[in-house]
Amino acid sequence: MDKNSSPGVRIEMLTGSHPGVVVLKVHGPLEITNYGEFEELMRRNESPVLLVDLAEVPYIDSAVLGSMVAMHVACARNQRKFALIGANQRIQNMLTVSGVGEIIVSFATLANAEASLG
Repeated sequence: MDKNSSPGVRIEMLTGSHPGVVVLKVHGPLEITNYGEFEELMRRNESPVLLVDLAEVPYIDSAVLGSMVAMHVACARNQRKFALIGANQRIQNMLTVSGVGEIIVSFATLANAEASLG
């Protein structure tokens, strides 16, 4: 990898502990240059509850934020639930400043999210 390239991102699709819960666990920064797989996995998923685990994501950019808003809207339209979990303070600040924090549900932990949504 070129030293000027953005770091790679790794995504795991996991089954939650409650029926119908799918967790996309993301490792690494998400930005316009590397979020294609993430966006595709979100779009293809049809589970009743989709949780995006950002605990190992240092930052996201506005393109990713827009993709998450679109996913939230698509889920709501289809009576599905969508939430973020484990977002760090930097990401929480971005959600708040952009006004998205009032739209997309966010939980500190997977256990909290599953207890509320699962």
